[in-house]
Amino acid sequence: MLSKYLFKQALFSNERSLARRFRAKRMRYFEQVFFRTAFGGMLNADPSRTIRVLDVGGTYDFWNALNFQYLDRCEITLYNLEKRGSGETVPNVRFMAGDATDLSAFDDGAFDLVFSNSCIEHVGRFPEWQKMADGMRRVGKYFFLQTPNRYFPLEPHFMFPFFQFLPLAVRSWLFQHFDLGYFHKSADRATCLREADSIHLLSLRDLKRLFPGARVKRERLLGLTKSFMIHSPL
Repeated sequence: MLSKYLFKQALFSNERSLARRFRAKRMRYFEQVFFRTAFGGMLNADPSRTIRVLDVGGTYDFWNALNFQYLDRCEITLYNLEKRGSGETVPNVRFMAGDATDLSAFDDGAFDLVFSNSCIEHVGRFPEWQKMADGMRRVGKYFFLQTPNRYFPLEPHFMFPFFQFLPLAVRSWLFQHFDLGYFHKSADRATCLREADSIHLLSLRDLKRLFPGARVKRERLLGLTKSFMIHSPL
């Protein structure tokens, strides 16, 4: 019962979930930092001015559900391995297929802002993190990234306490016997090994190494740091 409750609270599609509330609060901070501060002057001075945003790992559903009040002042490019959700109800948003660790399709400073929400932990380990971070800083004048905290007790994808610290063999065994968070159990050992090793959470130290000089804001739950927001200093 507890695991089902926790999973329900982690579902962004659940309008009453903690995940939905955290993202709404996150976007209010994002709006304040960039659209009222960094870009506020130019947007007020020129009603026709739009902000070019690259969302690395983004989806249509994310922008469609959050009631982002500056959406009509943006031109958003979703950059992901595959298209998720429908863009029919999301104005000014387009999709482009690509790997988050390879932003070579874009010129230096091509975007006013590069945004990424809960993506970097899915791309691999440190070499891949570095490629993604370097690309974000290169193609955007500003960047904003959110990712779960490695040291939060409950792993947010598998909804299992301290799952990220268990040996790979133990994680794989759990996959063979239990549904874990967003993932269903499987009798195939290769599938279980792949899923168990598909997400690698980052620490604050990792983020500071990837984004030197960046501003860090903590998202807290019950007094513990659940995740980090890290962005360009203004």
